[in-house]
Amino acid sequence: MLQTIHDKLKGWLAGVVLGAIGLVFVFWGINWTMTAPNFAAKVNGSEVSVNDVRQSYQQQLAQVERQTNGTLSDAQRSEIKQRVLNEYVNSEALITRADELGYRVSDEELLASMSKVTLFQVDGKFDKAHAVAVLRSQGRSPLEIEALFRRDAKLQQLDAALNLSSFATATEMQQVRALTKQQREISWLTLSAEKYAAAANPDEAALKTYYDAHKGLYMTPETVTLRYVEISLGALAAKVAVDDVQLKTYYDEQKVKTPERFTQGEQRRVSHILLPVANASEDAAVKTKAEGILKRAQGGEDFAKLAKEFSQDPGSAQQGGDLGWSDRKAWVTPFADAAYGMKVDELKGPVKTQFGYHILKLTGIQPATVKTFEQSKAELETEYRRNEAEKLFNNAQDQLADAALQNATDIDVVARKAGLTVLEVPVFSRIDGGGALGKVPAVIEAAFSQDVLDGRLSSMVEVEKGRGVVLRATDHKLPQQKPLDAVHAELVAAWKKQRGVELAAAAAAAAVKRLDAGETWDAVAKGVAANAGGMPQPPKFVARSDQDVPLEVRTQVFGQAKPAGKPLYGDAQLANGDAAVIALSAVREEPGDPKLQNQDMRRQLAAQIASSEAQSYAAGARASAKVVLNPKAID
Repeated sequence: MLQTIHDKLKGWLAGVVLGAIGLVFVFWGINWTMTAPNFAAKVNGSEVSVNDVRQSYQQQLAQVERQTNGTLSDAQRSEIKQRVLNEYVNSEALITRADELGYRVSDEELLASMSKVTLFQVDGKFDKAHAVAVLRSQGRSPLEIEALFRRDAKLQQLDAALNLSSFATATEMQQVRALTKQQREISWLTLSAEKYAAAANPDEAALKTYYDAHKGLYMTPETVTLRYVEISLGALAAKVAVDDVQLKTYYDEQKVKTPERFTQGEQRRVSHILLPVANASEDAAVKTKAEGILKRAQGGEDFAKLAKEFSQDPGSAQQGGDLGWSDRKAWVTPFADAAYGMKVDELKGPVKTQFGYHILKLTGIQPATVKTFEQSKAELETEYRRNEAEKLFNNAQDQLADAALQNATDIDVVARKAGLTVLEVPVFSRIDGGGALGKVPAVIEAAFSQDVLDGRLSSMVEVEKGRGVVLRATDHKLPQQKPLDAVHAELVAAWKKQRGVELAAAAAAAAVKRLDAGETWDAVAKGVAANAGGMPQPPKFVARSDQDVPLEVRTQVFGQAKPAGKPLYGDAQLANGDAAVIALSAVREEPGDPKLQNQDMRRQLAAQIASSEAQSYAAGARASAKVVLNPKAID
């Protein structure tokens, strides 16, 4: 449903509306306890719901936690909360501005908007009774949803008005065309920094100078000796004892709680012949052809042979049209209705679906069955072990937390009380972590927190799902300067790399001077290529967006004036450290129909201008609104 709304909601408002409204739909059916006062913000007297903001915050928080393995600081959580609240305030500021300007949504416009949502449709058409049933099943009343749709439609009206008022002037068009549609003829030569680096050799004085200038790069990492106890869902699951009596009891319980999981619904086996309809003008002819094939099948011809000859379903034609065993949900409604209204060996058709016309033959029926204990045993054993392990895991967490609370600094006592073994990582780094705990951000953050560095135990830290640890740090070592002798090899490599970049840049600048002084491109390029190993690229016209040309080369040539009678030369530093010598010889407009290009460009530029103006408009609406924030209401 949200995707459909998003597709219909174009332009700058999509982020504002769906950021504040769309997220509400994600949490249909969830109840939240509200605390006084009962608003998250007031915007021009209009209240922003605590429930809506809190739900959006929880959804965005969960999304970010999934992306970061749950390693969010209090500051990051506060930032997300503030962003969500601002989204709602900005949206409400626009709504109140639209109300002031007289924007209204009629019942007809509201119905048209809602009818476009596929979730509210039956067989491709809006069905009001179905829509009401869907909304009630998901915890929202029709009136609530109508209000949200009116809100969206009102903002779309405002969006449309701003778009209509935005246009590109002739001068702006000329400037944009000069920037985006121009091509420049260039040749360039790359000078390899690596080749210059290979020939450069530092003396000890140069290394000392480089070392003194980059001491911060040559420090030992901050480390601790990390002692910890661990509980693991996997290890606990291996300890769970299971016998058939327990599993049979569990089977009986689950069959009462969720009978549908043990029920295999009726399945049917159908063969079909599919004739697609490419366009509406072919519909009658295709249907007539399907009727003719059906008559041949009814006359006794082999259905499988007819399917191989006529069916255009690539997945089943060569199997004689056989679709295998399926339940009703596997097929589109018209096809399923036909298949489930037939007897074995009966023929039916033509049946029209969005795929074309079908001729059906029912070849078998499997009645609904209930899976026996033996059939379910393997699946249930895995599930039972997991559930029991989770109980053990939760109990172990509680025991470990209680023990840590009673002995806030003694990891050995905690381990003994919880029945666990103390493990150790002798050298655990703030940068790379270490040992069996790896490089998990949450573990690193806990290990180097001030409480743990001061000798106290950490709270439970999740290493990964189903695996938690409590930490105790000792032997804290701050970063220390590595002596020059200890990093000599690293210094040589770093100095040579930097020197290679410097020499390549100097050689490129010298080549440009020679070219500006009158030497020919071929002569200079030949000499430079002999030293730097690069072959000159032949002249060609390139655009600003030409990905075959390094970005730094394009930036340099499109920043130069147009050449007048003779090439212009320049140099550029590439991202990988290499240098380039560049010759700009000509400028031309991109070929094509200027009239058509200008039309496309005008539309694109007008859209960009509209987006920029709309953002400014939204910022102005927020700045002029009377806003009262209550962020504590969503804590």
